[in-house]
Amino acid sequence: MFNIDGNKCTGCEKCVDVCPQGAIAMVNGKAVIDGNRCTDCGACAQVCPQDAIYPAMQPGQNIPPPQSPGYPDSGMGSGSGIGRGIGKGRGKGLGRGPRDGRGSRRGGGGRKK
Repeated sequence: MFNIDGNKCTGCEKCVDVCPQGAIAMVNGKAVIDGNRCTDCGACAQVCPQDAIYPAMQPGQNIPPPQSPGYPDSGMGSGSGIGRGIGKGRGKGLGRGPRDGRGSRRGGGGRKK
């Protein structure tokens, strides 16, 4: 659902013309959205020249923090795993070799004799 800031709305009716569901009407010279008809397409917010239309947050709705374009939960930065990098010790079995007793500590090698 979107809301309209009545202080910013100038009554230009651009949002009324673009709404595919006909969910926006003019009341006392200001745009009003019918929440039962609105499908959250956002077309109204895109054409509003006053930026008076904005998405409404529902109670209990959590917006996740923006993610960096890198690897998710890479262990780099934010105090967790600083200096270790992505590889060593971050995944199950990485850099450890076989677990059945074969080879030396890392990467396999020869069998125990």
